[in-house]
Amino acid sequence: MRYGRSVPRGFLPVFSVNTEEEAKRLIVLTCPMNVDGQYYARELAEEQTLENLQAFSDKLVKAYDYMMRGKP
Repeated sequence: MRYGRSVPRGFLPVFSVNTEEEAKRLIVLTCPMNVDGQYYARELAEEQTLENLQAFSDKLVKAYDYMMRGKP
């Protein structure tokens, strides 16, 4: 799982946030970590189809809404 201001060749953006800190928090909230210490999206682990990308994007929307409700 990656975040940044640009998308490397071959990658598709699935969600955008306002800050790098929000991106980091969202990844921690929605993605488990593997034994190598890397975060991954369960929805994309087996196959990166448009349907799976949409499912992950939908998950991010819900998590971001939850995150923003917790802000003062």
